[in-house]
This record gives sequence, structure tokens and C-alpha cells, in this order.
Amino acid sequence: MTRLARLTEQSLIDRIARIARPRGPRPQGLRAVLGIGDDAAVLASAGRLHTLFTTDFLTEGIHFRAAWAPGVLLGRKALAASLSDIAAMGGVPSSFVLSAGFPRRTDATYALQVARGIAAQARRFGVSLVGGDTCAARSLFLNVALLGLVEPGREVRRSGARSGDGLYVTGRLGAPAAGLQLLKAGARHGRASGARAAAIRAHLDPEPRVIAGRLLGLTGLAAAMIDLSDGLARDLPRLCAASGAGAVVEQEAIPVARSAAIVLGGRAAARAALVGGEDYELLFAARAEHHESVRRLARRIRLPMSRIGQIVPARRGVRILAGSGRYLPFEDLRAGFRHFPADA
Repeated sequence: MTRLARLTEQSLIDRIARIARPRGPRPQGLRAVLGIGDDAAVLASAGRLHTLFTTDFLTEGIHFRAAWAPGVLLGRKALAASLSDIAAMGGVPSSFVLSAGFPRRTDATYALQVARGIAAQARRFGVSLVGGDTCAARSLFLNVALLGLVEPGREVRRSGARSGDGLYVTGRLGAPAAGLQLLKAGARHGRASGARAAAIRAHLDPEPRVIAGRLLGLTGLAAAMIDLSDGLARDLPRLCAASGAGAVVEQEAIPVARSAAIVLGGRAAARAALVGGEDYELLFAARAEHHESVRRLARRIRLPMSRIGQIVPARRGVRILAGSGRYLPFEDLRAGFRHFPADA
């Protein structure tokens, strides 16, 4: 018997995918164009658009602590995680269902604040809550299943990167990791100010890059894309594995959030940007000839898009060029968010 603790998250996903592989005639209706292994599934129908389908689970004690997270912000984050997946596919979010479990001891006011946060986020991004389920639970959990739409052939997969592509990231990294460190040390939302408040807010209330993802897909600038939910050190190897490619990242080119630099200091902030996780920025590959177009898009929507490295042949692996001039394999970083102990 193999205990769950001995499996990595990816090995568990791979086993589930093998078990769930379709056998025999496929049912009529929505047809899977892209299944397990990307930020969202792609389903084809008789209409002019493909359907995107993603789901995200937030569990107290694993993804958040209710004592740290105001209900409104927790609700916003629950939907933001799925919105980020649709953004990474270049799609438009449309509607979602919500499943929620609350311990019987939960204050009703807190539960309603969570609902208000989800509703506010939904209105902001033009999506509709169309159903779901609630139940009593031993620990608080929220599960969002979100549908989106994308033109056939315009979905941006993880598998499109090619050697010679530039590697880019939106926004700046490291603030959520800095905010988490502050929360663990006893800081609280609403009681901090300046950079400390910004870092805590980045952790509790991430900004899904829905507009950027949509435009990167619609213009064809992103050849491959993934959202940075588990950290650059974990998510870049996933994109490279899907593309059958390697990558070299220049550590000094990684954009570090100002709040992280102030809270953590230069060296620790740089590491947080590399391995911290929960940034919910977009990591994408773009053909070399599209570099100026990426820069123009960044200026147009007023969102930094920094070139941090290059896609290389798979035989060269996924490496980081450190400030010292040494190349280090990403596997040596051994960080980012870990769902299972074996992910270390």
C-alpha cells in the first residue's frame, strides 16, 4: 500500500488521469479537446466557442486560516484562483458554481461575509453564480467550479513553448510570500500599514490577470502560458514539461514586488519571488519576434510584463542563472507551495 504522503501532487494527478481515461464510445454533447494537465479543460460544442472548465479548492489549515482572513477577502480569493486559471488559457470567464462547507461553530456573519466577497468579485469580472451546494464540515472549505469561453484554436496551452521563445511574467512577484510571513508572525489585516499592509493584502486578496490573459491569447502573443499559483520554481517546470522544452531564467531579471523588498530585505525578497507561491501572475512564452508587441501590450494595459529568460532545448533542463554566474537546476530550489510532503 502506498500512502498519500509518499506521492507528489503531480504523481497523484497522473494516476487519476490514467484511471479516468475514457474507454469505448464517447458520449454526445460537449467533447473534450483538452483534458487533464493544463490550467483548464477545453470542451468543444456545436457552437462557435469552446468552453473552458476549471475548479479550485481552498481548505482551512492548508490554503488559509480564517483567523487571518476576513470573510470578504476569503470569498474574493476563492473566485480569484479560478479566474486566474481561465486567464492563463486566454479565455473569458462566464459562470460558476460554489460548494462550501462550514463548521457548525462558524459565525453566521463570517459565512455571509464570504458570500459577499464572492459576489463582489463575480460582479467585478462579469461572471454569474448559477448554483452549488453547502454542508456542515469539520473544517471550512470553498470549492469554485468556473466556466469560461474561448475561440477554437485561441486557447493558450502549456504545451506551446519552443526553443528560442522569450519567457515573461506579468506584474511583480514575492509580495504574497512576504504577507504570509507577516501573518505567521502575528501581523493582521487592517492593523498594518505601508509595505506591510500591501504584502498582507497581496496574500489575502490576489489580483487575477484576466484582461492580460485574454489579450495575450486573443493577439496570439502567448505561445504557452500558466498561472503562478504554486510559485515560479514549481510552475515553470510544469510548463516546460508540457512543452517538451527546457528554460533558463535570469534571477536578477525576476521582478520583485516593492513590498516584499521592504518587508523581507533584498536577498530574501528575491528568493520569495522565485519560490514563494500564490502570486497568481501569468508566466508565458512568446516568440522572439513578438518581443516589441509584448512591450506595447504591457504599456497599453499598464501592467509590467518582464522578460525573465528564454526557452531552450529540453536536454538543457530548467535552470536559473544566479547572480553569482552559476547555473542551478530548479530541482535544487526545493520550494514553492507543496500540497503533499513528497513534493519537497
